[in-house]
Amino acid sequence: MTKLVIGIASSEYIRQRTVDIAAGRLIPKKTDPKIWVSSMESIGRLLNKDNCAMIEAIRRHHPQTVSELAKLVGREQSNVSRTLSRMADFHLVELVKANGKKQPLVKWDEIRIIPAIIAGT
Repeated sequence: MTKLVIGIASSEYIRQRTVDIAAGRLIPKKTDPKIWVSSMESIGRLLNKDNCAMIEAIRRHHPQTVSELAKLVGREQSNVSRTLSRMADFHLVELVKANGKKQPLVKWDEIRIIPAIIAGT
């Protein structure tokens, strides 16, 4: 099972962690979150009911294009495209270019959300 691990911390913590990694003062563990957000609300907006249904449609039907996904979920293509772009920023989906079009993919089976204190970094 592939896990998508998301860490939640203050913007200051995230910035300092990035600087420490770049400077070699911190070596991330394999189990550390790869994605960091500054609030639970920011990830919650992306994982609302409609967007979770879209993720499930990607998993179940493997649409080849964004327009095919839009038809599957009954949403406007522009809305789906915008949402997928934002989800891609958070690594919730991957948009793979093929034949001049983007294919949405979900490459995780489980999401794990960890507060910075528990992450131990």
